[in-house]
Amino acid sequence: MPDIFIAEPTTETAPTKTDPLIDDADFQTPVSNAQDLSPQNPVHLFSAFRKDPDGVDFSDKEPEEKIILFIRRSFITNVRWIFFGVLLLIIPLSLPLILHFFPNPLPPLSGQFYFLLTAFYYLVIATYLFIDFISWYFNISLVTDKRVIDINFSNLVYKDVAATKINLVQDVSFAQIGAIRTFFDYGDVLVQTAGTLDNFTFESSPQPENIVHIVEDLIGKHNELFG
Repeated sequence: MPDIFIAEPTTETAPTKTDPLIDDADFQTPVSNAQDLSPQNPVHLFSAFRKDPDGVDFSDKEPEEKIILFIRRSFITNVRWIFFGVLLLIIPLSLPLILHFFPNPLPPLSGQFYFLLTAFYYLVIATYLFIDFISWYFNISLVTDKRVIDINFSNLVYKDVAATKINLVQDVSFAQIGAIRTFFDYGDVLVQTAGTLDNFTFESSPQPENIVHIVEDLIGKHNELFG
């Protein structure tokens, strides 16, 4: 199962000159290679699209297999649940103001009961926000030079991993409907496979046209190599 993780970058330092027999012309001043070894295309917490990502791996990745694309749903798709979550979080803060203008139909509550009720309310809202976030975070699509992988994760209890080889991909297309999707440049990418295999849909992917071109290039290169 291709569980994704992000590897930590490594650093190296050059040796210093300690031997007096070493010629100064052949000696290089010690320089830290941390900058040279730092990821050029790192995947951050909120990354939704990376081409040739650095530091990304999965459990059954082959030794010579290279990850070409790392894809999540566009982060803009999270605006709806973030907005409602923030709105729900501020409701208890505005409740005293509302009750000031309207009569309170409820009997007076003790301070302890009110505290427990508020804590339970915020726990429910936090759970709602957490589930929505990880549902976005763990729904990942990967395109390597050998296959296409789609990981669907939902509501903490559902996880589906599907994969197909590049040579079984027959066609790839995208749909970008609506002004919002066009403005923020995200859409649905459809990867059609051969025979009875299931098709892949990368929903609300950033730069869908770019994804299509990259996958088409992979298919073309594979056909040139293997006929």
